[in-house]
Amino acid sequence: MKKIILILSITFTGLTQIFADDHIEITGMVAMQCQIEEGKDMNDVMKVLDEWSEYGDENFSEPFSAWILTPVYMSTSDFDLDFVFLGFADSLGAIGKAEDEFRKAGQKIGEKWERVTNCSGQSLNFNVEARTPKNEWVEGAVNYTSIESCSLKEGKTNNDLKANDELWNNYLDEAGFEGGYWRWWPETGSPTDNDFDYLLAVDFSSIEEYGNARDNRIESMMAGTRPEQIHDCNTPRLYESTNVRLRLAE
Repeated sequence: MKKIILILSITFTGLTQIFADDHIEITGMVAMQCQIEEGKDMNDVMKVLDEWSEYGDENFSEPFSAWILTPVYMSTSDFDLDFVFLGFADSLGAIGKAEDEFRKAGQKIGEKWERVTNCSGQSLNFNVEARTPKNEWVEGAVNYTSIESCSLKEGKTNNDLKANDELWNNYLDEAGFEGGYWRWWPETGSPTDNDFDYLLAVDFSSIEEYGNARDNRIESMMAGTRPEQIHDCNTPRLYESTNVRLRLAE
């Protein structure tokens, strides 16, 4: 079976180590990996999402934001999808509450969604912010997100993440990088046979900025100035990230 992009495995011990640090911001994320039905296109998908967002304005009692990711650089031999839907709220409880509120009266919108998409499951995930982006989120904005599947190196644990993040954030500040990065840890709905620990998502303002970051990566490695990484990651994928709903807590 092909690996699914946004789902991974995690142990209860790992989660308790993350929660033990009250300086880390943890929010909830729901993820769906989807194909577009034959005869339909992204315009059809976006029309349904517009209806869903309008429904949310009238029925969601807590802030809920969402993005659509479409591939820029990705191998279809690894990931058989046309787009990814990501929804964010302040907690997994808030994600579940929005699901309950949609199920009460959103059936017609759900039926339209099923006519234009074929989605391979849905999962809950913890969204752990390791670096806050310098720029504020803008509704409807288009950015770019790289995603890598990562595992902690032998001898490293989640207890090492905070110190390594501080080292990397200083390095990125000096390099002038203004984007953020996040770790996506799995929860309900995740398959049990993945061979990595979490996904690392990094935000970029343009494809050029992403390309420059990859150039700088090689240059710093050759110069020996790149900080230690406490995880091993596979080849990144790059996606166009379009905001389709922005409702943030005040």
